[in-house]
Amino acid sequence: MKKRLLFIFNPHSGKGRVKNYLFDIVDIFTKADYAVTVYPTQHPGDCTECIRGSDSKGYDLIVVSGGDGTLNEAVSGMLDIPTEERIPIGYIPAGTMNDFASGNGIPKTMSDAAAIATGGRSIKYDIGSFNDSSFIYVAGFGAFTDVAYGTPQTTKNLFGTAAYFFECVKRLPKIKGVNVKIKTAEGEEINEDVLICLIMNSTSVAGFEVSDFYDNIDTSDGLFEIVLIPKTENILDIASVIASIKNGERDKNGTRVITTSAAEIITEYPVDWTLDGEFGGRTDKVDFKVLHNAVNFVIGHK
Repeated sequence: MKKRLLFIFNPHSGKGRVKNYLFDIVDIFTKADYAVTVYPTQHPGDCTECIRGSDSKGYDLIVVSGGDGTLNEAVSGMLDIPTEERIPIGYIPAGTMNDFASGNGIPKTMSDAAAIATGGRSIKYDIGSFNDSSFIYVAGFGAFTDVAYGTPQTTKNLFGTAAYFFECVKRLPKIKGVNVKIKTAEGEEINEDVLICLIMNSTSVAGFEVSDFYDNIDTSDGLFEIVLIPKTENILDIASVIASIKNGERDKNGTRVITTSAAEIITEYPVDWTLDGEFGGRTDKVDFKVLHNAVNFVIGHK
C-alpha cells in the first residue's frame, strides 16, 4: 500500500512560482511511493485549519510550500493535534527570506526541496510558545523587526530581498528604544533599554547566517537564545552591532545573549511583536517557554 502525502501550498507566496513547478513536485512525491493530495490555501490561516482538521488524518507526511509564515501556520495546526498523532512536516520554501530553510539545509530550488521533503532526515524540533501563539525560529520586537510583514507583497515580488533594505532605510529616522525587563526560568533578571529584542532558535535570521555567532544553537536541546541589542541614537552603532553578529562575535558593542528554557518579558508599553516574519500581536507582557521536541521536521543534510 502506498504511503499518503498531503501537499499544502500557498499560491500567493513569493511570486507564486510554486504553480510553475507543481507537476515536477508531485512527480517527485509519486516516485518516492506516495499517493499525493494537493491543497492550495484559500485564505490566511487556512494551512492551520487544514492540518488541525480532519483533512490531515490518515496521512504519513505533510509537505508545506510557502514562506516562513505559511510554515508557522503548519506548526500551529500540528500543535493542536495530540502528540502521539503528529506526523512529520516537510518544507518547500517559496517566500522571500526563507530563514528556516537556510538554517536547516533545505535547498531553495523547489524540485531539490521536494526531494529533501521525501528523502531527508526527520528530526524532533523545539517550538517556542508565545502567550497563546507559537513560533519556530524567531520572535522579536524593536527596530526593523516588522519589516518582513510591513513591506508590501508587490514590493517584495518586484525587488526580492532588496525590498527589505529599502523599507529599513525609510524607517531610520523613526528609530527609538524601549525598556525591557526579563526574568528567566534559570533565575537571571535583566532590566535594559534595547533597540531590538529577539528570541531565537535558528542559525539564519533576516537572510544571513549566524551559526558562528550562536555556536551553541541546537534546535532540539530545549533552549532558545534571547538576544538584546542596546538602545543607541547613532545609526553607525547599529551597523557595528549587525557587523559584529555577522562576523561571529557573540558579545560585543553591548549586545547580550541569554540562553533559557522559559522567560517572562515585560516592556514599558505595548510593542508590536513579530513571529517568524509575521505580525504576532501587540502586548507589554510575554510568557515564553520552549515546547521541547514538539514537532518533527524533515530537513536536509547540512
